[in-house]
Amino acid sequence: MKINNILKQLKETVMLRQMQYIQDQKGIARRYQGEKQNWDLHFKSSKEFILESAKTKNKGKLVVLGSGWLFDLPMNELSNQFKEIVLIDINHPKQVLHQIKKSPNVTTIKADITNGLIDYFYKKAKQKSSIDLNDFSSFAFPVPEADFVISLNIMCQLHIILIDYLKKFNKYSNTDLNKIEEQIQQSHLNILPKGKSCLISDYEEEIYDENDNLIGVNPLIKVDLPSENFKRTWQWKFDSNMTYREDSKTFFNTMGLDF
Repeated sequence: MKINNILKQLKETVMLRQMQYIQDQKGIARRYQGEKQNWDLHFKSSKEFILESAKTKNKGKLVVLGSGWLFDLPMNELSNQFKEIVLIDINHPKQVLHQIKKSPNVTTIKADITNGLIDYFYKKAKQKSSIDLNDFSSFAFPVPEADFVISLNIMCQLHIILIDYLKKFNKYSNTDLNKIEEQIQQSHLNILPKGKSCLISDYEEEIYDENDNLIGVNPLIKVDLPSENFKRTWQWKFDSNMTYREDSKTFFNTMGLDF
């Protein structure tokens, strides 16, 4: 049994590396170092909104979807407020695991928040077989019963690596890929319990030239959002040094949604 578990973990690690999940997570930490001042403003806005949203929730269990590096999560305040916190992500950095050791009420779950789409896409691409574009309902992630659920800047990220991976195989049209993106976003919204949820998400990408002239805007949310109790928006200067795109700066318009 132990050997089987080791082999399973090895296969998962190979899959995540081939699909760039590990590299992408490390890249976030590296990019933060080059954009610290701008990113800290975004993190501050995110934390303030989460704490505002938390005020109206029972203080039993808190579940965080897409916990990542915890940069944009007010961990100290939340761990003092809630009896139990569960952090869920595809990979928990060693630094995060070390950080939460001092908080006995914080635990982690290593899981694919798309509930198997990573494995499904990976196998289909390797087998050169087609993906069913019409029904992603079976990939709804089973969110643990909780008093408060935070979707932490993950909804508009879930599809990116998956679709980038599929593009390598030149099998799907832009229409197909857009449909996949919409279904992944809708599936994620569907798992967030009404009356208990906080959604932090980018909703628009703005592209600027080197002289800070706006040259393009891309909508990032392709589905209808639920009616909110309250909402806040702010700008995240994601890349002001033109390292994400060589010839332009990339800013995100971001929102916090309590519903």
